[in-house]
Amino acid sequence: MNIRPPTFNVDDARRANECACVFDHLARQIAIEAESAGWLQSEVALALADAAERYIMHVAAGTHEMPIAANCNAVREA
Repeated sequence: MNIRPPTFNVDDARRANECACVFDHLARQIAIEAESAGWLQSEVALALADAAERYIMHVAAGTHEMPIAANCNAVREA
């Protein structure tokens, strides 16, 4: 997947629109490929919406560390 980087600084109001355009394009690409593979348009739409909601909940939870297996003896780094 080829995602182009932002062209505007973080504090530039145009950045949000640019991000929306990039992700609209990516979502359409995903939908087209999924439908070509045999998934129904309604299934694809709901799956994309659910994935977005799960990601929003992940970000809102503030837990951005990589998950490790429950039986792992490795020490987590802060």
